[in-house]
Amino acid sequence: MDEESKYFDRSALQAVVAAAAEEFDGDILLLVRDRGKVRLGASEGGGLDARVIISQCLSLLSELEERTLDTTTRAFVRVASEDLKNDQVLLIVREQGDVRIAAGAGAQGKVRDLLNDALQAVGGERRRR
Repeated sequence: MDEESKYFDRSALQAVVAAAAEEFDGDILLLVRDRGKVRLGASEGGGLDARVIISQCLSLLSELEERTLDTTTRAFVRVASEDLKNDQVLLIVREQGDVRIAAGAGAQGKVRDLLNDALQAVGGERRRR
């Protein structure tokens, strides 16, 4: 077990993703910056299309960041941050082709970096298989 992984609770990430999948009707990606690494939690559909969804977020980032989030989404991100004991959280929900993002307090202003790191990690995973 590497030094970083012993501090990260993978089961908590999976539980938050499962709760998001129940709360929101769509594909879920949850990105968490953990000690310099980006951890990715995903619903089944979100995991299958992770590269596409992250790329879509990067290309539409300015537009996505300008959207006003509903109360439920904002509250969900706050609770997810508390459950994960990490405020560098980015929730991505894709519903019928429409994507929305919600950043935790620690991810504000760092969304592009988080998405770029996640895209690189997803691409790296696929090459290793």
